[in-house]
Amino acid sequence: MGRRFIVSLGFHEDRAIRRLMESSASRDDEVFVVTASTVPAVVAAFNSLAGFCRRVGLPEPKLVEVPPRLYEGVAVLAELIGSSPGPVVLDLSGGMRYLAVLGVLALFLTGRRATVYVQPESEGEELVIPESVINLAYEPLQELELSVLRLVAEREGITVEGVAELTGRSPKTVANAVSRLQKLGLVARRGRAGGVYLTEVGRLALRLVGAVGVRRGS
Repeated sequence: MGRRFIVSLGFHEDRAIRRLMESSASRDDEVFVVTASTVPAVVAAFNSLAGFCRRVGLPEPKLVEVPPRLYEGVAVLAELIGSSPGPVVLDLSGGMRYLAVLGVLALFLTGRRATVYVQPESEGEELVIPESVINLAYEPLQELELSVLRLVAEREGITVEGVAELTGRSPKTVANAVSRLQKLGLVARRGRAGGVYLTEVGRLALRLVGAVGVRRGS
């Protein structure tokens, strides 16, 4: 099943082309281009993007106008995101700024996961929001999992057995907690002993404990 690329477009198509190339888009993917208004300059940029897609064998992109109004704009983007049969790649670098705001809002309201890309207007380093960060809003962390994160932060490289000893839980129970944290992208295991280390997303999760973004499970 292919991916659905949703890219915002202004007067220039270069950022949209860059996303398709850097993400290795294929003919099995879909390309939706969202824009604030189909003025002639935008249409020209879209036609250039469509021509590029034809030359390299990518699917024909579809142009979608997103009104600059909260409810209507979010509804259009939410339909595009929520109806995708496969993974979503969201690049909100081009066009009007409100497209980025409404795009992220629509993503969360649909409950979908996606990798989000935003290129600053200053042409500085691209901001990439991986799915593991989006997951922090959707996946409640259990008390044991939070305890594991805290212990790993204090003792990077600690083993499952070490965590079990300090928490008073069985190694199997701790191993299951660590396995889930790995799937969420919050920890990684390294070395022959399988030491546990925090990822950048795991560090963020700890900083968000108590905030709305990281919910506690039972």
